[in-house]
Amino acid sequence: MATKVIMPKLGMAMSEGTVVKWLKEDGAEVQAGEPVVVVMSKKITYEVEAPASGILRPVAKPKDVRGVGQVIGWVTAAGEEIAEEEVEAPPPEEAPAAVAEPAKVPAPGAPEPAVAGERVPSSPAARRLAKELGVDITRVTPSGRRITETDVQQYYEEQSRVEATPLARRMAEEEGLDLAQIEGTGPGGRIIEEDVLRALEGTGVPAAGPPRSIPYLGMRQAIAEQMVYSLQSMAQLTITAKADVTELKSTREALAARWECKVSYTDLLVKAVVVALREHPLLGSKLENDEIVMPQEVNVGVAVALEDGLIVPVVRNADRLTVPEIGEAIRDLAERARTNALNLDEVTGATFTITNLGMFGVDAFTPIINPPEVAILGVGRIFEELALLDGQIVGRSRMVLSLTIDHRIVDGAPGAKFLQTLVALLEHPALIFAGSEG
Repeated sequence: MATKVIMPKLGMAMSEGTVVKWLKEDGAEVQAGEPVVVVMSKKITYEVEAPASGILRPVAKPKDVRGVGQVIGWVTAAGEEIAEEEVEAPPPEEAPAAVAEPAKVPAPGAPEPAVAGERVPSSPAARRLAKELGVDITRVTPSGRRITETDVQQYYEEQSRVEATPLARRMAEEEGLDLAQIEGTGPGGRIIEEDVLRALEGTGVPAAGPPRSIPYLGMRQAIAEQMVYSLQSMAQLTITAKADVTELKSTREALAARWECKVSYTDLLVKAVVVALREHPLLGSKLENDEIVMPQEVNVGVAVALEDGLIVPVVRNADRLTVPEIGEAIRDLAERARTNALNLDEVTGATFTITNLGMFGVDAFTPIINPPEVAILGVGRIFEELALLDGQIVGRSRMVLSLTIDHRIVDGAPGAKFLQTLVALLEHPALIFAGSEG
């Protein structure tokens, strides 16, 4: 019996996704659990696995957009036939007839532009250099009657100078698109995935003109929908407290020297939050239907700022990790977040989130909870402040913590007690490691 391959739901706010490419050809034999197609939501790229073993029959084509749960392909038994209407993708909307433009006559002596895929004469040196650089020589425009080594080098340098996200660059290479001919709508004119999809569809970006506008789509739209949903569905309250982190600063330096590795304040904050959650597990709960569920796992989300938005990779089972292991996990997740290489498991399942704006000089703010979590911690900058200690005026290092709670689940007093515990842990770092590691 034929089994459906459907567009997965890669987030609470996701309603549709784009088919990027099929990893197997139509009619190929596949095994259950084997990746067969790459799809893209507004925030991540994901490999969909075959739901069963058999023969793959794709329905949706690359660049097709499908709603969550819609069929994008089938896996059938050998020799099994499925209805023709189920094999073929829905017909695309007819585009309006294009207005014919007058043919452009090249100036006398000017070289004719190369057509993608057309056989153009080239020198042996040009072909050799193109192979070394990974350049599709059919996309190189000759400066004379044939493509020269200089033409290939110039084309390669032009492509390298174009600002594009890693996924957009990979998509353009696979589709044989010239990045220099694609208009970017990302920050600073950077080419993003949606720009490549528009180029493949033949729909260009409207000519720029004052005032400059940025398309409200992709990751930006997904973040907006998630945050609006969060504020509309919860009773959110933010409370703040100031922590003396003078001792934490010296502890961080000592630990880095002892373990001979990089130790960040975020690494220590994650560890401190884990310890505080043991004492106040309600802050790591979630509301499901009419029940408050207390997960057995402690998975901490750490917000990572990207050029075109924000993503929250998850450090899973953070309560079982040492500080160096937490640091290694955070750095690995952050690096892969910036290259759009995270999978679904790495951006879902958090029970508590930390967002740090201290590096931007922010003292305090009101972070918005990431559903279905019930709390999020905002971390401000470390600043120096004069304090009266044992009758003496001394300089101390301070940090403001902003805790937002869902007042439907967590009242002000339990939230304040959690924050009080966290402040005590940061002010006396030895408590963070008591009974867990030396």
